[in-house]
Amino acid sequence: MKVTKHKKARKYMSFYINNFGFREPLLTLIDGTFCQAAYKARLQIEDQLKKYFQCELKLIVTACIITEVDNIGGPLAAVCQLLKKFLVHRCGHEKAPISGSACIKSMTKTCNYIVATQDRGLQEWVRSKPGVPLFYLHNNLVPTLVQPSEVSVRAATSKSVARVQVREVDTQTLTSLKRKEGILVEEDGGKDKIRRKKKKGKNPLSCKKSKKRKEQGTVMKDAVQDHAIEKKKRKRVKLAKHVVDHLKSMKAGGDQ
Repeated sequence: MKVTKHKKARKYMSFYINNFGFREPLLTLIDGTFCQAAYKARLQIEDQLKKYFQCELKLIVTACIITEVDNIGGPLAAVCQLLKKFLVHRCGHEKAPISGSACIKSMTKTCNYIVATQDRGLQEWVRSKPGVPLFYLHNNLVPTLVQPSEVSVRAATSKSVARVQVREVDTQTLTSLKRKEGILVEEDGGKDKIRRKKKKGKNPLSCKKSKKRKEQGTVMKDAVQDHAIEKKKRKRVKLAKHVVDHLKSMKAGGDQ
């Protein structure tokens, strides 16, 4: 089996896991036609499917599928014995069995199943239903998981959009909370208007000089004043010229 087939299988199953809630172990619903094709090709169904999906899975049949194959009998006796080896799920038709295809259609409505079938009519029905993976043996030999149909892709897209959109109930709750907090104000026309916060001026306290800076300024001012006074005290007194001359003459007479 080529690596590309494994990549495609993982890619397709990731689509169903992310959008439709499929989880491991993957439940694979097998009908009589698929089991017959695998028996003719001498394929080990469980081993081949685990190798193909590379994950845990459970192979499942119903009482209706076993009864349908058993009623045909003859060459399908070996196929019937093979079906009985798989896990039998309750389908609700035990008392009044229906056809295998009809049973599969009812089963896929209540749970996530991969449908493994060679029935062309059932394959077309599976393709028309969103979120139901289709598995079959290509040329009655090669295990193949069919690419998700357009119906499934559209359904997945709708789910993604619905998850992103805000519900009407959430919108109403949000509006009521805004009114309660005063963010929305109802006008005369009945429409809600967002109340804008007015731009406020600067806080006068934030503009006030800090006490520390004020004290530093006062200290600097006092220091300047003290320096000026000290300088003023040291200033010489300028004497008149005749007084200076008289003092010099007196000093000269005393030296003689």
